[in-house]
Amino acid sequence: MAGRPALRLLGALAAVATMVAASCGGDGGGSTAVTASPGTSEQAAGTQLSEPVRIRMALAPDPVWEWLKDSGTVMQWEAEHNIRIDASSPFDQFSAFAGGHADVVVINALEVPQFVEQSDRDPVIVGRFTSDRSFLAVRRTSRAETLDDLVEARITIDSSLGSALLWGVIADAMHDLEFRSGSSDFDLVVVESASVADLVMRGDVDACICLPDFSVSDLADGRLRPLYGGRSAAEIFADDVMGDPQALPVAEAFIVDKQWLAQNRGAVEALLELWEVGLQHWASHSEQLVADYPHLLSVQTDSEIAWMTDYVRAHDWVSPSGYLTPEDSELQAVIFDRLHNLGLVPDDARQPELDLSFSVAP
Repeated sequence: MAGRPALRLLGALAAVATMVAASCGGDGGGSTAVTASPGTSEQAAGTQLSEPVRIRMALAPDPVWEWLKDSGTVMQWEAEHNIRIDASSPFDQFSAFAGGHADVVVINALEVPQFVEQSDRDPVIVGRFTSDRSFLAVRRTSRAETLDDLVEARITIDSSLGSALLWGVIADAMHDLEFRSGSSDFDLVVVESASVADLVMRGDVDACICLPDFSVSDLADGRLRPLYGGRSAAEIFADDVMGDPQALPVAEAFIVDKQWLAQNRGAVEALLELWEVGLQHWASHSEQLVADYPHLLSVQTDSEIAWMTDYVRAHDWVSPSGYLTPEDSELQAVIFDRLHNLGLVPDDARQPELDLSFSVAP
C-alpha cells in the first residue's frame, strides 16, 4: 500500500494516547475527555459534510479496546478518518455476525468453518488479536500431569469449537487420543465459561479446559493446578507439535464478510491501524492495564491482580501485532488439514481465507 499512512497515524495516535494517559496519572479505567486542537476541530467539522462510514463491531469486553476508548484514541481516530465504530458485546458474537448484525467480529479463527452452513456469509480473516490462552487444569490434589493421565475422565469445556478443536489436535499429535464430544477417550461436558473451573473445584468433573480470566481466583490460591507446566494450548502446540516456540496459532481474529470487505477495504485498513496502537500499548503497559481494568479479566483482589500480572508476563496471549503474516496463513492451513483429517470440522468446510494484504510494509 503506497505511502503507508499507517505509520504516521500510529505515531500520532500513540503520542496523543501517551499525553492523555499521563494527564490522568494512569490511574484508572474511567472515560477521559480529549480537547481537540483547532486544526482537528476544523477537520472534524469538514468531515461532517459527508456521512461517516460506520463499522458495526462485535467483540468480547477487553482491556485493549477499553483503553483505546478511554485514552481518547478512538475519538481522535474517528475524527481523522470520518469513521464511527458501533461496538457491542453480544452474548454470541458468532450469531451476531452470521445474522448480519455485525460487520466485523472478533472470534476464534477455528470457529470460521462453522460458516459453511451460512450460505450468505463468506468470512475472511483480516487481522489477529490473540493466541489460544486456554490450559488444562485439575484440582490441586490430582496426580494427573497430561491428557494421558485423564483417559475416561470427565473434562469441562465451554464449547466444542474454538479451543476444544486445538486441544483435539494436541491430543491426537502428542497422545494418540481422541478429544471430542462422543469419543471413548474422554467424557467432555460443555458448560458456560464461568462454570468450567467451578465444576472441577466442586468435584463434579476431573479437569477443565480453562481460561485464566475465568478461573483466576482458584488459580491464585493454588486450588486449581494447570498441567503441561502451566502452558497454554497455543504454547503446547507450538513447542510440542510444531517444534517451534514461535508457531503460535491465531485464536481471536478480526473476521469480515468478503462482499462487505470489497466495499470497505479502506475502513478495515484504518481499523487495523487503530488496533495496532492498542496492541503496542498492551505490549509495553500490560501490567498497568491489568490494574486499570481488573473487572475485564475477572480479577478482584490485589493478590489476584498480582497473579494475573505474573501470568501475563509469562504467558502473554495478546499478539504483538494485529497484522497477519504468511506464517499465520501456513499455520492455519496445517491446523485445518489436521482438523479435517480428524473429522473435527465438517467434510464440506472450506479452509478459512486469510487476507494478507493488510500488512506492515518492510
